[in-house]
Amino acid sequence: MVDWIGKLVYVDLGSESVNSVRTDGNLIRKYLGGRGLGVRLLSELSDADIDPLGPENPLIFTSGPLSGLAPMASGAVLTSKSPLTGTIFSWNMGGSFGKELKKTGIDALIITGKAKRPSYVEVGEGKVEVVAAEQLWGMNVRACTEVLKKKDSKVSVACIGRAGEKQALISSFVVDFIHNGRGGLGAVAGSKMLKAVVVKGEKELLPSDKEKFRNLETRILKLFEASPVLSKGLANYGTSVLVKLLEYMNLIPTRNFSGRRTSFANTLSAECIKSAFELENERCPGCPLGCKKRIKETGQIVPDYDSLWAFGFNLENSDLISVLKADRICRDYGLDPISVGSLLGACAELKPGVIKADELESLISEVGEGGKLGSGARNYLSGLGREDLSMDVKGLELGGFDPRGVRGQALAYATSSHGGDYRTAFMVGPEVLGKPLCLDRLSLKGKAGILQVFENLTAMLDSFVFCPFSGFALNEELCSALLFSATGIEISPAELLNIGERIYNLERNYNLKAGFSRKDDTLPERLFENEAESEGYEGLPRQEFEAALQEYYHYRGWDEKGVPKPEKLKKLGLS
Repeated sequence: MVDWIGKLVYVDLGSESVNSVRTDGNLIRKYLGGRGLGVRLLSELSDADIDPLGPENPLIFTSGPLSGLAPMASGAVLTSKSPLTGTIFSWNMGGSFGKELKKTGIDALIITGKAKRPSYVEVGEGKVEVVAAEQLWGMNVRACTEVLKKKDSKVSVACIGRAGEKQALISSFVVDFIHNGRGGLGAVAGSKMLKAVVVKGEKELLPSDKEKFRNLETRILKLFEASPVLSKGLANYGTSVLVKLLEYMNLIPTRNFSGRRTSFANTLSAECIKSAFELENERCPGCPLGCKKRIKETGQIVPDYDSLWAFGFNLENSDLISVLKADRICRDYGLDPISVGSLLGACAELKPGVIKADELESLISEVGEGGKLGSGARNYLSGLGREDLSMDVKGLELGGFDPRGVRGQALAYATSSHGGDYRTAFMVGPEVLGKPLCLDRLSLKGKAGILQVFENLTAMLDSFVFCPFSGFALNEELCSALLFSATGIEISPAELLNIGERIYNLERNYNLKAGFSRKDDTLPERLFENEAESEGYEGLPRQEFEAALQEYYHYRGWDEKGVPKPEKLKKLGLS
């Protein structure tokens, strides 16, 4: 493979200076790339108490060691301090951005400072430039992406919409008008007057042992095909395939988590969507699944389960057309649909009544134009004295998986480095789908030890920059073999999991320094037992939850306050 260990490129928007250094090989061996490298660089380059919207908060785009080479490994990771949560935050981006970044020989693109004028960063073979973007400022994502791709359709574009420009705290970058993220990192870009990052590489990516790598690739593709979740569910329907199963198991929260039943699951189900529209697969490079679905007639990407929940079930809105429109507007503004839907659900409870389908468009536009609603559920509701209505962890709104019915996921939400992010450990996999093992979803017994393994594995996969869905087929043994055949670098399966553990502990330390503590490792009061119960199963048993949290700390090698012990940090090479 050409230049597996490449370079770190530093861009200062204020001075428009660009500097690059060869990446330290030991840094890669300890953190791989992607999430791990981004977290390490953020910890080195800035204090944890910095202002997330200040010029010193870096935006760090990282590729992975297998980006653009292995199946389901074409993306990149974006890391920064979140202005929404105040935590460290990494977003595993989909699309071809990571592949193109790797083809330029860049392991990490680190952007700091504040531009004197609206700008974008253009990355190509042998060049990184800060380019004036006054003509792009004020555009939403679709228009901006179309302009930047007009010069070269093969570039990958990560850009913000008007929501990011106006520093809405629930705004994000959107990659190639398809993949949008969480955590408010679009606001970080807006504060820097950074409109976009455009990247196109030229180098050919080749494994060091072609025959061995191709044999492993064939094996992995067979594992993908043998996984019903991947080959039958996601490949055919995308994440909307979850709707009927979650409804059957009474796991779709409604009315801002005050309800747990829906009467119109069929209306927003994968099967209904597929029967209503002619769909095409939208594939990331090298992906055998094509989990994104595009409506052939209009070209619109079909909403993921996240948006179906946020604008449908959570708001008691059964109108599929209005959900499609809400998702499209949200994506165009560069907003996080989970946060927007959660915010609107809380607003509907604040002023009792159902948000009508024809109101959604104007409300989302109001959020995107930077009004008070754009600050996120916790911040907005705190200003009204109703923080109790915010369904968040550490400021990040929960997604559409009811933690009262998937209790390992409840613990995962509480301990996530990002806040209410189900991706840091998708316990819905074993608790609902029975993959890669089957767990009792209504019990916390034994979950603490399993959870920290899932968190470490996810951190490792994010550092390779594998797609989050790859965890249904990949494990540390396969990743170790892939890495060796691709790069000639040998890292054992056990050490790969140690890398995941190192990353998670580094994130924990960052958050502790940022002011978080044990009291933040919890869930909204509404989700615990003895609160006002709605239909369905009871709330989380508080004592059992607290005991599981302490057990989790024990497995992590942290003290009773959730602080990593010195011997744990020493063992992981952290100080």
